[in-house]
Amino acid sequence: MSGVVRRDPDLVRLVAEFFSQTFTPDVVTTVENAGFSPDLWSSVEQLGLPLIGIEEDLGGSGGVLPDLLAVAHGAGEHAVPLPLVETSLAAWLLTSAGARVEPGPMTVVADSSRLRLDGDRLSGTAAGVAWARGATRVVAIIEDGSGSSRVVSVNAADLDIEAGADLAGMPKDRISAAQVEVQSWDSDATADFLLLRGALLRSAQMAGAMTAVFDLTRRYVEQRVQFGRPIGAFQSVQTHIVELAQASALTTLSVDRAGVAALRGPASFEIVAAKSLANRNAGLAVRAAHQAHGAIGMTREYSLQLLSRRLQGWRGEFGDEMALNLRLGAAMARERGIAAAVTSVGSTIAV
Repeated sequence: MSGVVRRDPDLVRLVAEFFSQTFTPDVVTTVENAGFSPDLWSSVEQLGLPLIGIEEDLGGSGGVLPDLLAVAHGAGEHAVPLPLVETSLAAWLLTSAGARVEPGPMTVVADSSRLRLDGDRLSGTAAGVAWARGATRVVAIIEDGSGSSRVVSVNAADLDIEAGADLAGMPKDRISAAQVEVQSWDSDATADFLLLRGALLRSAQMAGAMTAVFDLTRRYVEQRVQFGRPIGAFQSVQTHIVELAQASALTTLSVDRAGVAALRGPASFEIVAAKSLANRNAGLAVRAAHQAHGAIGMTREYSLQLLSRRLQGWRGEFGDEMALNLRLGAAMARERGIAAAVTSVGSTIAV
C-alpha cells in the first residue's frame, strides 16, 4: 500500500459541492447565533454524511476511513456548524462494541474520568462536551481501572446540561448525571483509542480549514490594491502566502499518511504526530492570514474569523501541542530505529 489516501472521487466532489452551496458564511453565522439547526442536520443526514465509515449492517452509510477523512476535511474547509465529527466518533464507539447506530445527531465525552457506571446507571459530570445540547444521545467510554471498558449511550434529554461555547460559538457544554439509566456494552476500545480517533478526524478538519484560509487570503491579496498594485506583489505579503500554502499542504499530507497507517493498525505515532503538526500549523496559518489581511480580517462581517476561531479552538481538542509532543518525545526516546520511524508509513512505534 502506498502512502496516498485513495478517496472516492464522487464523494469528494459531492462533499465539496454540497458544503459550499449549503454552508455559506451567512448560514454559519446564523447557526453560531441561533444554535443547532435540525434542518441543516437533516440535509447532511439525508446524504448519509454523518455515518460515512460505519458499516451498513450496523446502521451506517458504508465507506472506509479515507472517505470519512474527506468528509471531515470538507467540513473544516466550509466551517460546517454541525456535530459531524462528534456523531462519527459516537457511532464508531457504539459499533466497536457491536451496537447498532440509530439516526440523529450524537456526541462523545472526550474525558469521562468523572463519570461512573453502576450497573445500568450513570452518575457524575463531564465538562467540554461538544454539542451536548443538540445531540439526541451522548456516548462515552467508561474504564473501571482493571483494564475493562464499557461503551455507554445515554439519552441526552435525561442529562442536566449547562450551556457553554467554544471559540467558534459552537456548543461546548457541561453534563451531569444522577443515576441516569443508560445502555452499555463491553468493549475492547479504550479512552486513548477515542482520543486518537478524535485527533485524526479533528486534524482533517483543521487541514480543511487551513486550505480555506489559504484560498481566501490568496484571493484577497490578489484583489486588494495598495500603492498602485495588488498587495500580493509585495514580498512581505508573499511570505505570508507561502507560509499558508505550506501549512495547508503539510497538514493535509500528514493527515493522509496517518489515515493510511490507521488502515494497517493503531497508528498512534502517525496520528499524534499529525495532530501535533496540525496544532502548530494552525497557529502559523492564523497569524499569517490575519497579518496579510490587516484590520478587515478581524471584523465579524468578513469570513476569515469563522475559520481562524475554529482553528484556534481545535488546537486544544483531542490533545494540545505540549501534551502530544511529550508523548512523541517519550516514544522516540525509547526507539532505536528513528530514521525508519519518520520515513515509513505504518510505524510500529507505540505513542
